[in-house]
Amino acid sequence: MSYAKVLGATNRKDGYLEGNGYLVSWCIGHLVELAPPNIYDAKYVKWSIADLPILPQKWQYLVSASTKSSLASCKS
Repeated sequence: MSYAKVLGATNRKDGYLEGNGYLVSWCIGHLVELAPPNIYDAKYVKWSIADLPILPQKWQYLVSASTKSSLASCKS
């Protein structure tokens, strides 16, 4: 709560604090995570060291199942 207070985010919402143009979420882990290699190409379902580094043109993100509701609260 101290970060939120310094930022002026003191309006309590469902899963976060809001104010002064900021949203401060509870500390529950990463709201989104990098997509695994097989999302970029099916050949990476079983990849080998020879495939490294895997550097996609555009990084994709997935919403963690355990934080889906928290992300939805912040986005609304």
